[in-house]
Amino acid sequence: MLTHMGRRVHQGVALIEVLVAILVVSLGMLAMAGLLSTSTRFGKTSEFRSVATLLATDLADRMRANFGSTAGAVYAQLTPTTLATGMPEVATCADVNACTQAELAAVDVADWQAALFRALPSGTGYVSANGDYTLFDVWVIWRETDADSAAATGVGNATNVAGKDGCPPKFSGTGSPRCMHFRVGL
Repeated sequence: MLTHMGRRVHQGVALIEVLVAILVVSLGMLAMAGLLSTSTRFGKTSEFRSVATLLATDLADRMRANFGSTAGAVYAQLTPTTLATGMPEVATCADVNACTQAELAAVDVADWQAALFRALPSGTGYVSANGDYTLFDVWVIWRETDADSAAATGVGNATNVAGKDGCPPKFSGTGSPRCMHFRVGL
């Protein structure tokens, strides 16, 4: 009789082992789903940073090609205080066959701002210069797709404000912008 009762006890243990195994596998699957979500988000962040770097290099090349204090003054006027909300205005030269330095700089700035707006969510740029227009600080600014949710939950680095976390001075922290700073010497 003891062997018969011992057998029943062992049969119930096998069912509990299966339930525990299902629980462990389920937790593993949930962890994998979380990793996939995080890696996708960081992949998009990396893409935005790469695009920002390419666009900052584009403006630096434009400034080097159109070097001078007249053009430098135009580049340094690019100081938006908020994220872009619409496509920037198009600039043109008075005489398309002979652009002045200032007109060409205005066209460069307009083209660059349009490229930022198209390539990055709410993308814009901010430029400042030293007194003789030989050294420029360039900021590329955009809103990451997860920035607003991160600001609401307190998760992530969604607290960029003016002068902190790479954002330019006098720039509004509204909407949790992401800022990348570049220094360009001509």
